[in-house]
Amino acid sequence: MAVAGLFRLVVAVLLVLAGPAGAQAPRAGQDDVFTVADVAVDVTDATAAQARERALLEGQRQAFQRLMQRLATDASARPPRLDEATMASVVRSIDVSNERTSAVRYLATLTIRFNPGAVRDVLAAAGISFTETRARPMLLVPVYSAGGSTILFEDRNPWREAWARRPQRDTLVPIVVPLGDLRDIADLDARQAMAGDTAKLEALARRYGAADSAVAVAVANVSLDPVTSKPIVALTVIRHSAPGDSTLVDSFTGEAGDRGEALLARAVDWVERELERLWKDENAVGPGQDERHMTFAVPIASLAEWTEVRRRLGGIGLVRKADVLQVTRQEGRIAITYVGEPGQLKSALAQRDLELIEGDGEAVLRLTGPVRR
Repeated sequence: MAVAGLFRLVVAVLLVLAGPAGAQAPRAGQDDVFTVADVAVDVTDATAAQARERALLEGQRQAFQRLMQRLATDASARPPRLDEATMASVVRSIDVSNERTSAVRYLATLTIRFNPGAVRDVLAAAGISFTETRARPMLLVPVYSAGGSTILFEDRNPWREAWARRPQRDTLVPIVVPLGDLRDIADLDARQAMAGDTAKLEALARRYGAADSAVAVAVANVSLDPVTSKPIVALTVIRHSAPGDSTLVDSFTGEAGDRGEALLARAVDWVERELERLWKDENAVGPGQDERHMTFAVPIASLAEWTEVRRRLGGIGLVRKADVLQVTRQEGRIAITYVGEPGQLKSALAQRDLELIEGDGEAVLRLTGPVRR
């Protein structure tokens, strides 16, 4: 086949993959944020059928409340109570597993997928600011200090053990804690962690699949109150991230004679919630926030790369619409409509391994992660 003919064929295939001008990018990928799993229901009523009907409605309400806790930036915000008609409009699908019934009882585990657009409308009407961007995993480095000794990956680090025991939380900021194996010991020590050694922290983050620019060093200083003999955990958490370093400080006091496990568990819970709060504050979208528009070029090395860029772009909640304007053999051009601030868009793109480069000319969107096969 002649080179010119091959070029026309490649461009034709690219245009097919792009869809017609004005078509929206696929939205699959963001919906996991709007999916609530492991909703347990157990309802007794006059008949099994009535119990099932009540259970499904109660399960939807329970899932919606969990979704609000996940998305709302204000932890004290009261989730709106939805009537049955509104609930039906915000729920996209319900998967049922572990279903069991008796003559009057219904038990099951539900996975409920919500309609993102309908949920946004409900939140806007209620005046609730929210965040729907899930962060890439954050590496948390637990440094323990007590009795004049500071340790990290040594065999006995009660602070690291407390993180290993922590229960699974439904959070927008997944946290990864190093295992403390021989490679970890060779790569980083407590002194380097507390000094914020960027190169060593980022190398460790990459090895654990966390974002390079998302590392938190959490120092737990444990002591006894000399008067009451009560244990005290003083926390200093330094989060190293692209927007800049942030420092969190707090302390917790236990009861005299405590071994400290419950106190450290409280500290773990506080750190997780505070790191998520910072993320939500930085990526919050207020009710009725205006839409913005941007056009950028996308360098193309292969059909697979072009498809991957569009797939990842479609998985970003802030991006409400993505239109393919043009495709050539070397690059594509896409116009997007999004909400939030430009910095929030850039952060959301980075969570999907997409780098937005802005300069004097047209912005460029570049794929940084591996292409899915």
